[in-house]
Amino acid sequence: MSREVILPSKALLKITPAPFADSRALYQALLKELKDIPVNSSMEVMNLYKELFCTGFSSLEIEKALWKCMERCTYNDKGHDVRITPMSFEPVENREDYVQVAIEVARENVEPFFKSLFVQYKTLSEMNEKNLK
Repeated sequence: MSREVILPSKALLKITPAPFADSRALYQALLKELKDIPVNSSMEVMNLYKELFCTGFSSLEIEKALWKCMERCTYNDKGHDVRITPMSFEPVENREDYVQVAIEVARENVEPFFKSLFVQYKTLSEMNEKNLK
């Protein structure tokens, strides 16, 4: 099962989810890197996005895990579907697509993990509220 996304350059990205082990490795790398970002009710949304963006795109561990997930995806460059490799973004005109490709592939592979994580977090938060009363 794959999902398609039209990129800023008008190229077509076909995203195929990575095997469980590769998706889990990306999820774990994201958690490891993002756990130190302070989040509180007074934090500005733009500052939070900046922290997430800078942490995510500067981490070599996340990048390594993300490339394993990108290997299964294709990039339609000039009418030809080609597997994504670092060479896919060597042409300067393709580089405008890199950030969106990375975000879309990461989202496809880690979203299922985060959905269940948030459900568990909500359950624990509700239990904690009850215990405080």
